[in-house]
Amino acid sequence: MPKIGQRKTQQRELILDLITASHGPLSVDEILQKSNDAGLQVGVATIYRTVKLLLENKMICQVILPDGQSRYETAKSADHHHHHLHCNKCDKVIDIHKCCEHLKETEVEGHLIQRHEITLFGICKECRNE
Repeated sequence: MPKIGQRKTQQRELILDLITASHGPLSVDEILQKSNDAGLQVGVATIYRTVKLLLENKMICQVILPDGQSRYETAKSADHHHHHLHCNKCDKVIDIHKCCEHLKETEVEGHLIQRHEITLFGICKECRNE
């Protein structure tokens, strides 16, 4: 995982595992909460340092949604076409793997489309079932 000369630590492994296992990009606060839930006390400074290291090593990518908050997902996930649902109730962000058919076109109204990003806003299925 880390560059040559950098240690592989339990905390770094946990942070990467949390991002990898997530069903959507995670904010630093969400990584902190999930690490605490897993019983490993990780400081917020450690999370920021690890996120920076993972970004430098191109293992994760930064996702900035309309709310302006940085979130992180694996580079592998970012390479696959998907969108995000931001739950208005619990504030969680979930990956959505369906796309509007007309957006798959390479040209729209004379413009050449190379890629697109969409954030959907609504209520996630966990909140709907409460």
